[in-house]
Amino acid sequence: MKTQKSYRNSAYILSAYAAIIASACSSTDEPRSLSEEQSNEIRFAANTEFSRAGDITTSNLKTFNVYAYTGNGTSPDLFMDNVEVTKSTSNVWTYDPVKYWPSKKAVDFYAFAPASWLGTNTPLAGVPYDASDGTEDIVYAVSPNLTGGAGLSNAQVIFNFRHALSKLTVKMSSSNTELKVMVTNVALSNLNSKGNFHFPSGSTADAPGDQTIGTWTDQNTPMPYLMHMSQVPDDRITLTSTATDMGTTTVPGSRYLIPQQLVWNNNGSGSDTYIAVMCSIYDAKSGTKLWPNENTPTENVVEGSTFGDGLLKFPLSTSAFKEWKPGCHYVYNLVINSNSDMGAIEFGAPAVESFVSVETSYQ
Repeated sequence: MKTQKSYRNSAYILSAYAAIIASACSSTDEPRSLSEEQSNEIRFAANTEFSRAGDITTSNLKTFNVYAYTGNGTSPDLFMDNVEVTKSTSNVWTYDPVKYWPSKKAVDFYAFAPASWLGTNTPLAGVPYDASDGTEDIVYAVSPNLTGGAGLSNAQVIFNFRHALSKLTVKMSSSNTELKVMVTNVALSNLNSKGNFHFPSGSTADAPGDQTIGTWTDQNTPMPYLMHMSQVPDDRITLTSTATDMGTTTVPGSRYLIPQQLVWNNNGSGSDTYIAVMCSIYDAKSGTKLWPNENTPTENVVEGSTFGDGLLKFPLSTSAFKEWKPGCHYVYNLVINSNSDMGAIEFGAPAVESFVSVETSYQ
């Protein structure tokens, strides 16, 4: 059994393995097919690209709103003005009043959810958005240049919704059984909370591309996003070899944030984007506190911490990628261990596995 003295005379390395997975999958639910009718009523159906807990999916999407325009040029004519479309108990999408396909005119449809997203804005210009708490998923769809009318069976607008935000999940574990790692707070630091979203010009039913995925501009107003906060000792999380999702007690799970550039200069400029972890490390058998200690650098000590915690910073950016993309889910897996043979925190080179799966190692 190691004594307190032998631990403190040994140098530690805290390592983090961050696996960032960017993924999209198609829902298995298909739009309900209506019986064939000789009618020129405009009908709607919808599906989404993700099907994970917390996301807006084909199965839990109950309402969405629609703008529609006819005509070309810089001043198209408004055809449908923020119309709410609702799914019935029989899985038919209905709205009121019913609109009919205009004669000899193509219609551009823009859909979105939740209804509160656009506010008084329209989809033809940049839509201001404030991800103040990061707990709400938002989706959009575009079906441009459509025509219909009597004689066309089941003339139906089928929206394929895409996610406008990036999804972030932080998981933590410790594989060293000789240590007891207790985590007090986890936060995503210095991330832009506001920006302008622009609907794409092409159909979101087409393959992802420059014309079929919405874009963001003018990301601004950096702020922290809390993942976990311990208000009493019982709220602290003791890490195990099984990764723990570091959601808060009141708002568990992931955050939905504006896609943006990620910065890591590590020069104290205040612009770095990173995961901040407040924690303490103890000897698992004796309960002796090992870190932070009298040799811990000032920048890793949290003054006034209730539990005497230290602070670890894990960059959100790496040499492999320096920005988050819309519609991608990034999962950061942080593993905190010790190594008595090394005396400084070091970061290893990241490895990029593929376009949809990025794995970054800190060691």
